[in-house]
Amino acid sequence: MASSNTNEHYLTADSFRYLRQWIPALRTSKGKIGMRLDDGLLNRLLQPRRWSADQPTVFESNRVLNPPPSTRALNLMRSGLERRLPKLANVPFVESWGGMIDVMPDVVPVMDAIDALPGAFLATGFSGHGFGIGPGAGRVMADMVRGMPLGHDLSRFRLTRFSDGSPMVPGPGL
Repeated sequence: MASSNTNEHYLTADSFRYLRQWIPALRTSKGKIGMRLDDGLLNRLLQPRRWSADQPTVFESNRVLNPPPSTRALNLMRSGLERRLPKLANVPFVESWGGMIDVMPDVVPVMDAIDALPGAFLATGFSGHGFGIGPGAGRVMADMVRGMPLGHDLSRFRLTRFSDGSPMVPGPGL
């Protein structure tokens, strides 16, 4: 079972740093995104943004984003089960898991070469759609890495849209 209508954002320093870019997406999702203030908020707000090559990074100390399941999501699943399958209403949840979904401010993934780091490529922000479009995106990225013709216009997926003044308009349009 899954809760399709529970979105919780873990506040970090970047939540405030990039708030302006996220405002259009937040407006279209009004009332659908909750803020997670627990689970190490202070540590997330105070994480260093730069470090020397001989220092351990936040990525070494926290290799997997595996948060505890949301109590709100579990309660919503329980009430949905009670409404839709009342005979299963009292069956206990034996296990639960909470995961992270990456999403960009315009709700469009990034699939691009990183100009500042020759040889580096980025494919991220697929939201929950990564499961469905992952194979095609993987093929396109493999062609990009190999320098092959892509056969697709990926300008909508460029990383620079976050720094070139492009408006952050949630959805597939340009």
